[in-house]
Amino acid sequence: MRIRARPDIGQLKKQAKELLALYRRGDPAAMQRFRAPLPAARGRNDEELAGRSLRLHDAQSCIAREYGFPSWADLQVFVLARPALADDPEQAVRHWVRMVYAGDVAGGNDTHRPAVAARMLAESPTLAGDDDSYLACAIGNEQVLRRATARDPAWVHREGGPLNLPPLVAVTHSGLATRPGFRERLRDCARFLLSAGASANQSVGNRWPPASLEVPSQTERLSALYGAAGKAFDPQLTRLLLEAGADPNDGESLYHSLEAPACTRLLLEAGARIAGSNAMYRALDLEDPGVLELLLAHGGDANEPALGPPRTRAWRRLGRVRRGLARPRPTTGCATGPGRCGRRADRRQALSVRGRCRRGSARILGRACALSRSRLAGTLRVTRPAGNPSRAAPGAAPR
Repeated sequence: MRIRARPDIGQLKKQAKELLALYRRGDPAAMQRFRAPLPAARGRNDEELAGRSLRLHDAQSCIAREYGFPSWADLQVFVLARPALADDPEQAVRHWVRMVYAGDVAGGNDTHRPAVAARMLAESPTLAGDDDSYLACAIGNEQVLRRATARDPAWVHREGGPLNLPPLVAVTHSGLATRPGFRERLRDCARFLLSAGASANQSVGNRWPPASLEVPSQTERLSALYGAAGKAFDPQLTRLLLEAGADPNDGESLYHSLEAPACTRLLLEAGARIAGSNAMYRALDLEDPGVLELLLAHGGDANEPALGPPRTRAWRRLGRVRRGLARPRPTTGCATGPGRCGRRADRRQALSVRGRCRRGSARILGRACALSRSRLAGTLRVTRPAGNPSRAAPGAAPR
């Protein structure tokens, strides 16, 4: 569906409530509207769908997807930003770049909204300007970059644009890399900038609070490589930068690349150091045990202490197991025998780890009990903590 020129968020909320009311009355048309865009409803008949007891947030998600947005939050952002396109073009550009780039680059706590940014650009193609080289970096307009370089070859070394970014950082951190039609264009722009002499190690100070766009961090740098490997998750772009001399030990890339193992492998093969990156603990947050296996194969230390106090799911998982909350439950398919894994064995390939936490530090202890399709059973073999005879020795059957 096409959204109105001046949409009203109150009217959209009303549409969602009306759709939910029709669903609860068993209206076949409402059932079909839910089935078409929502993955959770797809393929279910009316009776099955009625049994799911869908709620208002499901109806809002359905409305958002009917208008072409992946979430209700994205639709809300678009509705609030759209009037500026007609009323204040300069303000519209400021809103738009904050949807293209996350808060660590744009300043603030907000995440990027590439779906909204792409929609705004589609409806207002002049939003990025006709000759602004830095905005051209955001959308992957190589022709504008070539014209700018012909006028001033040194611009590829300078920060500029609405967010005061080096050109290569503006390319690799663009959230539009995740949208159809933009990724190859952004690669082409990165390739051109490198050929024009831009350093593969361009970086910018982190703008995440308490830092800001006006006063970025002087100690935390966000590299172009981090954008490629840890945000765009693009192996081709990652390889391009590494071959041009990008430093894989930039303090961010390895940790954030773990969601894209192909990028992680490239970084490790280029010499990225695992120790001190907290990547081992981050790997415990991910469902794919192959990520942890990859780190271990490249020298990751299963006994590496954590860098700080408990904050992430990995710590909570270690704590749950330590407190005995991850008790054996009846199940099948576990690589170490029945009854060793949780209820999600049929749909998760996550890692269950026995361990202990100390004040301010923790160790990845015991054996890895991987689920049925994992290759990690028995991969972790670590030293029993000294002075704790109650712990089973490595290799012994868990209690």
